[in-house]
Amino acid sequence: MRFAFRPLSSIPEADHARLADGSFFASTGFLALWRAKGGRPGAWMAEDAGRVAAMLAGVEYGAGPFARFASMPDGCYGGLCLDPGAELERESVSHALFAALERRRYAKVWVFDRQGTIACAPGFATRRCETRLVDISERDWAPPDRKLQAQIRKAHREGIQVERFDWDRHHVRFLALDALTARRQGRRPRYPAAFYGALAALAARDERVVWRWCEREGRPVAAQIYFVERGTLQAWQSYYDKTFSFLKPNQYMRYTLCREMARRGIGQLNLGATPEGAAGLAYYKSRWGGRRVAYASYVRQEPFGRLAEALARSRLHGRRLAQ
Repeated sequence: MRFAFRPLSSIPEADHARLADGSFFASTGFLALWRAKGGRPGAWMAEDAGRVAAMLAGVEYGAGPFARFASMPDGCYGGLCLDPGAELERESVSHALFAALERRRYAKVWVFDRQGTIACAPGFATRRCETRLVDISERDWAPPDRKLQAQIRKAHREGIQVERFDWDRHHVRFLALDALTARRQGRRPRYPAAFYGALAALAARDERVVWRWCEREGRPVAAQIYFVERGTLQAWQSYYDKTFSFLKPNQYMRYTLCREMARRGIGQLNLGATPEGAAGLAYYKSRWGGRRVAYASYVRQEPFGRLAEALARSRLHGRRLAQ
């Protein structure tokens, strides 16, 4: 069994749908988003006796010796999608996949395997990642932290209103809120307007994109973006204006969304990975309850990848000195 990378546009729709098996992160809609950020979506595909038997969906970036591959980018999950008929061959398929990735000699490869789909990853470093999963299925669920409960009640008393994000009505103020959030965190906005426009278009046709918006007297207060992956609500991005922190919008938006999703049969909240050293963020997530869950990511980096990262760190340092 040999793997080869195929651009998204060349993958037969029936094969893609069969192997993705309902995964949002492996879906054509989600993969196509990353074109707006300079990515080339596609999948490493394997054929066995004329049938496509396995797929590792992801996104390529860059070119030549600086090309990179992620499955998946920016806090989302990838992993091996395997035809049920090949389940007994998972270890050999995993071995063939990572051998193919090694031969490609990407500057860097990341595979985030939250579902534990990969049996082995020869030639790759295994790194431990961790997220927090919260059971939100109970009818009377609320976060266990009393201070958090009080903040949610305060937001309710303030009468804040949360609504679905609408690109036509909200995008100008949202982009301003995104820029404000980035400045506060000492960075540039992560995504261009074209990416957000594509995401809003996907949200209009796929309910697995959950985008909420809150404003006060015409001014943007907060926005949150979540994805639904295999019955789990996954927190992805959050934006807010600290001027309105007294309203407690982030706490209220998350709580009310969890209640809404539970009514739709979504019984679990994934709070996402926490960067190393972000103790305050880790503590905030712990206040929502749940349990810490570890999973593996697989990484391989070639010399050009290390060079690219060193150059990126140098540019970032230069920008910070110039501020």
